[in-house]
Amino acid sequence: WILAVTTLVAVVLGAWLALASVVVVTVILALHPTPRHNLRFFRSSRLALALIRYFTFEILLDRADPLMKDVATSEVDSKSFQKTHLPAVYLACPHGVFNYGAIAWCCVSRWMCGWYQYTGGAAAVFHVPGLRYMDLLIWLVAADRKNIKKALQVPPAVLSQGSFESDGARVGGMIGMVPDGILGAFRSKPGVDELAIGRKRGLLRIAMEEGATVYATWFFGTNDMLTVVQDPWGLMEKVSRKFQAGMLGFYGRWGLPVPRRVAVSVIVAPYKCEKEASPSAEQLEDLHSKVYRGLERTYNHQKAYTGYPNRNLIIT
Repeated sequence: WILAVTTLVAVVLGAWLALASVVVVTVILALHPTPRHNLRFFRSSRLALALIRYFTFEILLDRADPLMKDVATSEVDSKSFQKTHLPAVYLACPHGVFNYGAIAWCCVSRWMCGWYQYTGGAAAVFHVPGLRYMDLLIWLVAADRKNIKKALQVPPAVLSQGSFESDGARVGGMIGMVPDGILGAFRSKPGVDELAIGRKRGLLRIAMEEGATVYATWFFGTNDMLTVVQDPWGLMEKVSRKFQAGMLGFYGRWGLPVPRRVAVSVIVAPYKCEKEASPSAEQLEDLHSKVYRGLERTYNHQKAYTGYPNRNLIIT
């Protein structure tokens, strides 16, 4: 619609005024105030329901795992469950162009695990026209060490004999992150399930420092929603990684930037970290192996139930 407005203004007023109008509109859309966290209304709105219905959202749970046996039951409202569950780090894999399944999860986390989730992401998203409105559903916090640790602080009511019966108290101690980040967006290919982690261990370091429960998840269908358009020299990827903001072209349904209507199936591989104030490199590598090999095992065990029996997970 910005292109349409630009064209109209260019015809009526001339190119310079058209350019000025685009700049003004972009600045307004990037900087105007928006509601911030804890607006639970949006997560329970018709918009959230439409998102879930568009993709057909399902979660597979292995009840034999002690960490999963009470998920999505009335037990998630108990203090004993939350003492085990929190603090919690949810790894939403893969990034894809957009992990719409992870956005849908934010809308149902209260009923699945009894708690509202914050989401760590690039601070640039706060000022990207259009994209910044996702904050209404995902409750974005800047993905730096300080803010992640702050988001993982468990409310005192959980640790004491107090009560968190009201929904407003069910916030803090839980964050979701997309571990492959911008690199994962550029590696996204329909029909291929690749998780590009590389040597990044910062998030797992924080998880170990906080003694968090790590829930590694895979959202089947994410890479099939949109197709990335890249330049052959990799310049878009380099610029995106430099500025910590995805700058890439993509298309989906009808050749438009509309995601294909793909069923989203989520698998979960949990792991409870031992709290360690200053984890060593060896401890981090051991945790990395346990978390992602656990995800790979769960992937191979449950992929047939999701409709992708011939897929293989590639972790790089």
